[in-house]
Amino acid sequence: MKTILHFIRYHSEIFLVLFLLANLITLALFSSDKKKAEKKAFRIPESNLLGFSALFGALGGILGMIICHHKTKKPKFLILMPLMAVLQLTVIVLVFVYG
Repeated sequence: MKTILHFIRYHSEIFLVLFLLANLITLALFSSDKKKAEKKAFRIPESNLLGFSALFGALGGILGMIICHHKTKKPKFLILMPLMAVLQLTVIVLVFVYG
């Protein structure tokens, strides 16, 4: 665990790019699923949407919920997405401040 934290702290640019990429992918998944829902096509499973959100993509998931008006009435998403975002941002701050 210490080596992961060390890597993140001393390679912060790489970590931030990966963080941004994870959020963009999650946002794209929410957008894609919304379009598929409107067309009544094969959908992206909720477990995939939540899984990508859990892998440091929660902010992208929240943006997807807001921008695409998707999964906004599902209690699972309304509760888990903000919790994951707060947890992820807390981890990031702790790593960069306290290393």
